[in-house]
Amino acid sequence: MEAAAEIGLDYSELTHEVTDHFKNHVINRHGDPVKHGTATVITTDFEKIPVMVRKPDMAIVGAIRNGFFCNVYIKIEDGVTWHYFDQVLASKRNRSLRSSTLYKVTRPLFLEDVLKNITHNCKTDISKAKILEIQ
Repeated sequence: MEAAAEIGLDYSELTHEVTDHFKNHVINRHGDPVKHGTATVITTDFEKIPVMVRKPDMAIVGAIRNGFFCNVYIKIEDGVTWHYFDQVLASKRNRSLRSSTLYKVTRPLFLEDVLKNITHNCKTDISKAKILEIQ
């Protein structure tokens, strides 16, 4: 990933993994139709992840979320803005991009709104990240 290299990160040897723990987290956190209404994440939504990673509309590479490097991929499709986060694990024992969260907003968002959405809870620092708007 060129954007990662531009800010000094090497992802060339990392694999991408989507775990059952991740899926359970997302369904438990963002899958309640009473709480989330039309923004509820359902199990078939996980099928969208490969497209979000390969062809995002926006990406934030090298953000820091809860003390860990992560990437955020944003895909706008059918009036919905998808946010997908993966955590960068680059230790000697674990070298992967591991899925950490997925949620959706039921309207298209512009870059400024996406950045506000991602940083509003102070969990994610994008001050040193590479922000890409893909045309």
